[in-house]
Amino acid sequence: MENSKTTYTPNQENLTEETLDFEVYHYCDESGKPVFLTKEVYKKEKRIVFFPYSVDQKEGSLKPKRIRKLELIGWDSIEDIPHDFRVTGKYGLKTLRARHFFAGLYLKYRDVFNYTIGINIPNSFKQDHISLNWADLKTILNEIYKEKMTYDKEKAFLINKGLGRINSTITLSKRYMPSGELGRFLGKYDSFAKVNQEDLNALSSILDLIPPSIIKTTSNFINSKEQINKVYIEDVIKQFEKLSSSSKDNEKQWQAFFEKNAWILSHLFPYEVILRKKEAYVGGKTIDNDQGRILDFLFENGFKDNYALLETKTHKKDLFKKIAYRKPDVFPMSDELSAGITQCLDQKDNFIKDFGRNNPSFDPKCILVIGTKSMLTDSQRRCFELLRSSQKNVEIVTFDEILMKLKGLLKVVSIDNMS
Repeated sequence: MENSKTTYTPNQENLTEETLDFEVYHYCDESGKPVFLTKEVYKKEKRIVFFPYSVDQKEGSLKPKRIRKLELIGWDSIEDIPHDFRVTGKYGLKTLRARHFFAGLYLKYRDVFNYTIGINIPNSFKQDHISLNWADLKTILNEIYKEKMTYDKEKAFLINKGLGRINSTITLSKRYMPSGELGRFLGKYDSFAKVNQEDLNALSSILDLIPPSIIKTTSNFINSKEQINKVYIEDVIKQFEKLSSSSKDNEKQWQAFFEKNAWILSHLFPYEVILRKKEAYVGGKTIDNDQGRILDFLFENGFKDNYALLETKTHKKDLFKKIAYRKPDVFPMSDELSAGITQCLDQKDNFIKDFGRNNPSFDPKCILVIGTKSMLTDSQRRCFELLRSSQKNVEIVTFDEILMKLKGLLKVVSIDNMS
């Protein structure tokens, strides 16, 4: 720093030291005394270091920003550095997109206060310092900017639309999706696991508006709602078969699969049903607040005046014991099947007792999904059908029977698509 006799302009940044290699700047107080290091410029190194700060104009006090040190490497002069980090007389985060980015960074790296941004430098995330390649950072900042522009347009449209509902003099112009906008929107997501029929209908309506010439020249383009359904069902079948090939007793995985594709279970009912709740509490707690019954899936019919209880096991559960009870062809049911039936009856009993008064229920239907029928011998299969047909309170469905339903549905969709 130059000697103390040098006079500086008060209440602003001043050049306090200069050589052929570097410049040093300080903010000076009302008496012209340097009180805060604000900037260092290394001319031969293409390196500029900012120490962001803010000044309270009323009190005249100065304090550092959240970023204590911001180093920029690769630019010849201050005038050349990106506008995200400079405006006349002030340095730091100067654009909204830069502030949004660093606000997100702060949440993940709360103890980092020193940052370096440079041309042709590697990205580095250390405990006390983060370095960012400008090309990579610029891509992120551009995406943030585009997103904000989209949001601003959407906000303006919604305001205008709302005013149009209460003011007949305001008319709305049609909105058209710009070229490439759909791809940019879909690119925000890594998975579409929660796609439902409403989403498929929306996508189908978009496809109906696309000129046929574009559809013909685009490879692997899905051009109808039926084709979408076909691809979707094929994917579900692949997931089902993958779970069915597991050698493990993967009950949690099956429950997660059916939760995501609850429409499959709804096909087990002869009437419309709606998934009311997964892992529903159906009563049965003791005075000590334990031993409550948890059901895998609770369905409600379309009229909302009755319920259905559905319990899922796994494809690995045995349906019948290996040794005949009466030779040669009378087999006893397995412990897993017997326990599954009893569990369903117990859940139904508790559901009626605990919720029957306040929730309409007329002898709620019970379904148990368990085992694989194709693994049975001919004699066991006969015993299974005899047992199943005699069960009036619990309907038993096997996993391979559900798979057959899915494949039958795919066949119907495929035939409709060809017609």
